[in-house]
Amino acid sequence: MAAELPTIKREDSVSYFTFAIRPEAQWDNGTPVTAQDVAFSLKMLHSPLLDNERWRDQYDFIKDIQFSKNSPKTFTLVCTGYTPEMKLMTGDFFVLPAHQFDPKGILASVPFQLIRQKFDSLSSTSTFKAFASSINQPGFARDTALVKGSGPYVLKKWSAGQSLVLEKKKAWWGNKVEAPETVLRANPSRILFQVLPDNAAALLALKTQQLDVMDNIPLVTFQEMKQDKKYQQLYNFYSPTSFDFVFMGLNGQNPKLENRLTRQALAHLVNIPQIISSLQGGLATPTVGLVHPQEKNFYNAELPQIKFDPEKAKTLLREAGWQQTSTGWQKNVNGRPQTLTLELLYRAGNSDFENMSLLFKQNAKSLGIPVTLQALESSQISERLESRKFDLYFRTLVSTPFSYNLIPLLHTSNGKEGGPNVTGFGNPETDQLLEKIAVEEHTAEKALLLKSLQKAMQEESNLIPLYFQQNKMAVSKKLDAVIISGLKPGYDLTKATLKK
Repeated sequence: MAAELPTIKREDSVSYFTFAIRPEAQWDNGTPVTAQDVAFSLKMLHSPLLDNERWRDQYDFIKDIQFSKNSPKTFTLVCTGYTPEMKLMTGDFFVLPAHQFDPKGILASVPFQLIRQKFDSLSSTSTFKAFASSINQPGFARDTALVKGSGPYVLKKWSAGQSLVLEKKKAWWGNKVEAPETVLRANPSRILFQVLPDNAAALLALKTQQLDVMDNIPLVTFQEMKQDKKYQQLYNFYSPTSFDFVFMGLNGQNPKLENRLTRQALAHLVNIPQIISSLQGGLATPTVGLVHPQEKNFYNAELPQIKFDPEKAKTLLREAGWQQTSTGWQKNVNGRPQTLTLELLYRAGNSDFENMSLLFKQNAKSLGIPVTLQALESSQISERLESRKFDLYFRTLVSTPFSYNLIPLLHTSNGKEGGPNVTGFGNPETDQLLEKIAVEEHTAEKALLLKSLQKAMQEESNLIPLYFQQNKMAVSKKLDAVIISGLKPGYDLTKATLKK
């Protein structure tokens, strides 16, 4: 919606990003999108009592908004510090229509800066309780009469567990922009997302050409279809690298795992080449840390990959104070005898995580370490992680190459119960690294900091990096101009056209 990238002004530890919204931009009711809508959206991001923690953390650096006296569509975001990523991130949040989400104007008279400063106390006020009560209604998520935006498509229908239908707006404002940029092109008149209950149903729909695009195709089927001449005539197959980071997390606050040598030992029981070869068919990118290897400036290529080495694991366990006995590995922890037994959590229904868990259990068993596997729903895993009631877990972290603000995930200030640093990673030195990385604007200096962080993370082994996923996709040859991407969801359908 911005007419162009922001103009930037910097003063000491504060930076100012000034945007102008395109004059054509308007809501479905014909009213213009204004700076007040942007302010409202920021208030939504930071309001208490809403399920917005992820967004709040991501845009914590935006401290205030200033309005232009000359134009209702021009505004300035006041930000703490400055990094090159802010040029994109300051304009990368959803702008919502204030008249739709706050028809009574509950937040209109509340300054954004006040919400930032008084977040905790505002959660007990009647104003924010009333606002949260209205916003938390299920209808705001899927009611076609309520879900409104400024984009080219309208949510026409949502059949729970079956499908979502998007239809292009006949009078979308983007059509009025002269010589529209690529980002404003929206070609399909209708997009139907089918929600299929299992892989078997999805694959049947793909093979019978009921689907034009499918991603995350199971490996074996992807390989078979890609080699089958019948399907070669119907589909183009892609396996682009993604920024989905797969790792094993360890609870460094658990007395059994608080010694980093113990965590390092467990890292040597994960056979990453076997996992990539047998479970991913080679379609995954091994990594030494949170930075994707293709980000050559920032990836620490000098760090060795952690090798599968049971003997090394035994040595590290002994160095950590564990003694191997006939009943298992034992040592005194906080004055009490402990046996090294572990529970590994993974998301139910994820066959990759299930098989990875079985392989790790087998490797640990060969050393005399019993591992119990626990398949849980994603929400149940989150509850266990937030309460710190876990030993190990497998999970995927969806990241991007645009920002390396890792403070929420890794800073010790977020290591308390309920905080996002669930593994207990960190110390004053790594905290300082994280803080510098978040504000460093020079590529060379940021690279040194990120490489130091990757080295520290490998030494601490609270997160054991496995690989970055590669998507496995099929796109019908009836379509032209589908953009394949490493970013979620892996494709852009808005540019697609049907071949004549």
